Amino acid sequence: MTAPADGRILGTLPMHTPDRVHANVARLREAQSEWRAMGVVGRAHWLTTFRDWLLDNEDPIAGLLAAETGRSATAAHREFRLSIDALDYHRTRGADFLTPPRTRGGRVPGTALRLAVAHRPCAVVGVISSWTAPMAAPLLDVIPALLAGSAVVVKPSSVTPLTMRALVTGWLDLGAPPVFEFAAGYEAGAAIVDVVDAVHFGGSPETGKVVALRAAARLVPCRLDIGGKSAAIVLAGADIGRAATGIALGGLAGSGQSCASIERVFVESAIYDAFLDRLVEEVIAFGSHDPDDATVEVMTSAAHVECVRQQIADALAKGARVRVGGNGHGHTVQPTVLADVDPAMAVLRQQTLGPVLPVVRVADVEQAVALANDPFAPCTSVWTSDDAAADDVAGRLTAARIAINEVSVHLATAFRL
Repeated sequence: MTAPADGRILGTLPMHTPDRVHANVARLREAQSEWRAMGVVGRAHWLTTFRDWLLDNEDPIAGLLAAETGRSATAAHREFRLSIDALDYHRTRGADFLTPPRTRGGRVPGTALRLAVAHRPCAVVGVISSWTAPMAAPLLDVIPALLAGSAVVVKPSSVTPLTMRALVTGWLDLGAPPVFEFAAGYEAGAAIVDVVDAVHFGGSPETGKVVALRAAARLVPCRLDIGGKSAAIVLAGADIGRAATGIALGGLAGSGQSCASIERVFVESAIYDAFLDRLVEEVIAFGSHDPDDATVEVMTSAAHVECVRQQIADALAKGARVRVGGNGHGHTVQPTVLADVDPAMAVLRQQTLGPVLPVVRVADVEQAVALANDPFAPCTSVWTSDDAAADDVAGRLTAARIAINEVSVHLATAFRL
């Protein structure tokens, strides 16, 4: 594995064949019985020990995370701390979450029937995660599964596997029960889905469909946390300065490498030109989150950098204009604003996960809502000075998270706490 920032070798990993994955899952299944029998208090003890180990090793773990993602040290420590928050949330509430409800006596006369509800963990849970948050995203599935009494195998992205390997190695070096494993390689994900008892997947809609169908064929539970095309809608009468500032931040933070990042901007025709000019000013002035780092941020995946560049080229070939940016080299893409964009362009249909803001002129709010809902938007922000219009638009959007005149849904990591 190489660092996207400078190409240096960070480490090597053996590829897990399907046979090796199946053998590892069989070992996890054997160890899970004892882990479940330990009870929630015993499991919480090991999670607390793991938390303490993480805190003792924050600098090397965050350093590895920064190196393999190309992010700044500040961003890596931010993700590390989010992981600790998630761990603390679950380990301190596990007993409450897992306490069985009280039994009830039968209500039918003449019977001695009693009803009991019990929690039964899946023996082995498979977690397949993406490169966008290679520490926090999988841990938000791993921790509750372990606490519930399941064993867990994680398949990190082939772009960013080293941080997860370090976490699994730390768990085992602590002497914790061998119920936490990882698998690497292009064949490992499908092999995991074929043998585990439940699947948690985070990644693209295209891969998510394949995972869902494969899990359905075995009738095992499958939860998908898939990406999409988050959007912003700017209505006539909005505070143009506030909207442009928020949308620039919501689309460019972290080089746009989150499914929450703004990837489509729909602006009513009456203010389109004025908004576009102000957005360009904000993007030109946009810098890193880190005060000491004003450089263009490195993107994690070389393949995805090429995908972003192809989307820009496709838009230009079909009539879009670059107002700012549009270039880059190596693992970087300049913060970019595209004008005169229409739905025929790939940049409006395919997930971008890059620092590109395509701006679409719409005739009215009806057209804006229709376009924002297709394709699916995990997050949408609505920018308007009309409270009634904001409520009406929010009620018709299909996005999972909606904000009015603020950008928090695009910046807050879309994790479940």
